Amino acid sequence: MNQGPTVLLKISQLYPQMSPSQQAIADLILRDPESAAFYNVAEMAREAAVSESTVTRFATFIGYSGFPALSRELQELVRSRLTTGERFQLSRNATKAEQQTVLQHFEEDMNNLALMMERIDLNALERVVQLLTTANRIGIASSRGSLSLGMFFDFYLNLLNKETYLFSGEPRTVDRILRLAPGDVLVGIGFARYTRFIVDCLAAGKKRGARIVVITDYPSSPLCQYADEVLFTPTGIASHMDSFVAPISLLTAILRSMSLKDADVATNLLNEMEESWQELGIYYDPKK
Repeated sequence: MNQGPTVLLKISQLYPQMSPSQQAIADLILRDPESAAFYNVAEMAREAAVSESTVTRFATFIGYSGFPALSRELQELVRSRLTTGERFQLSRNATKAEQQTVLQHFEEDMNNLALMMERIDLNALERVVQLLTTANRIGIASSRGSLSLGMFFDFYLNLLNKETYLFSGEPRTVDRILRLAPGDVLVGIGFARYTRFIVDCLAAGKKRGARIVVITDYPSSPLCQYADEVLFTPTGIASHMDSFVAPISLLTAILRSMSLKDADVATNLLNEMEESWQELGIYYDPKK
């Protein structure tokens, strides 16, 4: 049964229309919904550095009768996710402390996936798939930690016979951005801390008439200012490293959806590639 958009999706969709103070509250909720769900008005105001009246107006702005209604929905959403986490916790046998720590990392990744599913705008996802499917060329801007995601996306887009440019910050790739034109799409993949290179790439691509798709973590991301379409995915875990489990899942979903747009063409293309791989001996064959 379709229950309508979750509170997190509502906040994400309305974010561009919010005042700076309202955006501060939105950032707080989207960044850590588990904690924000159990704040009272005063605590929410203190954590977001806004007035209590601003918190109340924020709740009505996104469609609730007041802060208590917003708080209840946040708590219901979070409790459903925490229940899953609690079941996972109870399923653990008595193990060594270091083993529990490893399992906790897995659980945090699972929570990121659950959070992405609650926030995802399926209509925006479908528009992104359509843009990429019909694009003349696809640029991918990613650097530093997110470069691995760009390389993954680039590899599989090529398997779908798309002409791609990967902009990684490496000097030899930068000049290719001048080749982007109307009819092309530039995908920016970046998370906090955001790199200036990706932001500058999106600005340049926008100037040349390319459509801009952004994959990032928060509506306040500087990548969003150039976006025609934005898809949000969390990366946070209790570590100095980002978790890319949710972003890689999102990219995989986009690629699979693109291949299903014209399944016959994709199948024929992959069959032709398979023949070439066999001729070139790309993959290990135990019979040889």
